[in-house]
Amino acid sequence: MRARSVWPARLALALLLLVLCSASLMLARLLENDQHKRLEEHVGYQARTLARQLENNLSIEVESLERIARLWNNLGRLQQAAWEHEANMALQGFPAYQSIQWVGADLRMRWLLPLAGNEAAQNFRLSAEHPNYPLAMQARNTGEQRFSNSFQLVQGGRGFVLYTPLFLKDAQGQRQFDGFLQGVFRVEPLMTQLLDSLDSDEFSVQLLENDHPLYSRQAPGSLPQMPQRVALQLLNNRTFSLQLIPTQALLQRLNSPLPQVVLGASLAISLLLVAALALALENARRAEALQVSNRLLKIEATRREAVERRLRDSRERLQLVLDLTDSCQDSLFIFDTASRELLHMNQATYASLGYRAEHFAQLLRNDPEQLLPGFHAWLQQARSAQQDNQPRIFQREMRRRDGSSQAAEINTQLVQLHEREYLIAVSRDNRERLALEARLQRLSQLDGLTGLYNRRFFDQQLQAEWRRLRRIGAPMTLLMIDIDHFKAYNDALGHLAGDDVLRKVATVLQECLQREGDVACRYGGEEFSIILTSTGLDGGEHVAARVHELIANLAIPHPGSPQQYLTLSIGLAVAQPANEEHPGSLIARSDQALYQAKHGGRNQTRIWSAAQASGYSPSESPGA
Repeated sequence: MRARSVWPARLALALLLLVLCSASLMLARLLENDQHKRLEEHVGYQARTLARQLENNLSIEVESLERIARLWNNLGRLQQAAWEHEANMALQGFPAYQSIQWVGADLRMRWLLPLAGNEAAQNFRLSAEHPNYPLAMQARNTGEQRFSNSFQLVQGGRGFVLYTPLFLKDAQGQRQFDGFLQGVFRVEPLMTQLLDSLDSDEFSVQLLENDHPLYSRQAPGSLPQMPQRVALQLLNNRTFSLQLIPTQALLQRLNSPLPQVVLGASLAISLLLVAALALALENARRAEALQVSNRLLKIEATRREAVERRLRDSRERLQLVLDLTDSCQDSLFIFDTASRELLHMNQATYASLGYRAEHFAQLLRNDPEQLLPGFHAWLQQARSAQQDNQPRIFQREMRRRDGSSQAAEINTQLVQLHEREYLIAVSRDNRERLALEARLQRLSQLDGLTGLYNRRFFDQQLQAEWRRLRRIGAPMTLLMIDIDHFKAYNDALGHLAGDDVLRKVATVLQECLQREGDVACRYGGEEFSIILTSTGLDGGEHVAARVHELIANLAIPHPGSPQQYLTLSIGLAVAQPANEEHPGSLIARSDQALYQAKHGGRNQTRIWSAAQASGYSPSESPGA
């Protein structure tokens, strides 16, 4: 009777300990939640305060630019001196400005303050390809100010633009669009001015645009699991939000050790109380343990009999599974990675390669590279993939007995058992699928009309060649090519004739490529591009001249062109990838040179140079 009463007593002690520990944890958790709530309230207050400051600062500048616009709209176009006076007043009161600009009704830059630091924007034109073009047109059509998303400034860095539409009244009193008054803000000065009042040791701050970081100021010891985000309403734009992340320093300042002290004291008292009660039950437990041992001996004997029965059944099922694997067309083999001794393989493993079972096992053990080229590298890749929880399906080649190669998609699983490593591999012949994928990849890179590479291949090839040329220190030349007056050609002769011209131009561009690695692509519409690797300015000029010559030889009639035959405009730029991080600058330079060629009379090649970026006339190579 005494032995049987030990278990209820133990359960009562365990329940008592559980209740005491739960009460201690609940009390400590209540104290911690209170501290956490105070921290969240503090961070939320700071976030809302900063958000309102940013909105108020921008609201003041919106009103400042709107005031200049009202003078313009009511009094007529301001004199440049009066405009500069008003703009300078706005610039002096808000250091986050990059510049204040007047863009005319033709969307070309007219007036710009300050000039220092904004030289790259002097020849700016808001084109339909610009990311802010739809927003600017919306401001023009509604007559209301619009605040843009962030974008890459031509002066460098990221910023925003506040578009304020300007209007003049004609003789009939009707409003006529007269361009935009543009306020250009740079992200970093805007946020730096806002954060001057914030304690930099207590918060990390991020300005988010569509949930992506646009500006970040990190403080040491940030706690990313406790962010506070506040949405921003910048005029019409609601894509921005402000996120504050508290730091360990703020947490330490607001926290107190009281929850830990209470928890430690409570748990210690609970353990001492339960330990004292448990000592009283120890003697009763020992007596009952003898009786339990006898019962366990009987249970163990019964369990062993059941294990033996299950073992016999398992052997029979295992043999059935092994017999069934021989009827599978996929190869299955298991081996020890240290000794490369085979534990099991099905018939498809060796028969599909023309081996006998003994010959396959001998090759795997003595010369695995003969059976599976790159065997040791593949084994190491399988280990790395399993450690990093990466896909463990590998495309390899297995060598047949006659010396030919067979494509194999191998799915691997490494198993550690009894301090040894085993590899389970399932291999499948996937030659047909690889051939189909290669054909589909080829088709996805070609333009269906011209047969040239498409824009997707252009982006991939430019990135790949840029990285390669940066390693070897070689130059890259890019030609951007546009068919002159192509819309007029389509309007006069029809789209079928236009498609035929696109194919002829594509053939000419392909004929001008003389070196491996040089590619011609259809960039979009009537615009083409040529990538010349390891080629400098002389080589680029030679190819451009050849293109003009072959197009002139075709003498394609063009009723909508001043020359009465089809011509091309070419923008050419050369870059040294070793000196630049990204090929986007090369594309921008080529586009700028193409723009100069088109607006300089067309039927010519313009070459980008540093003088062009400073406002001087670029070098010119006339077309044939």
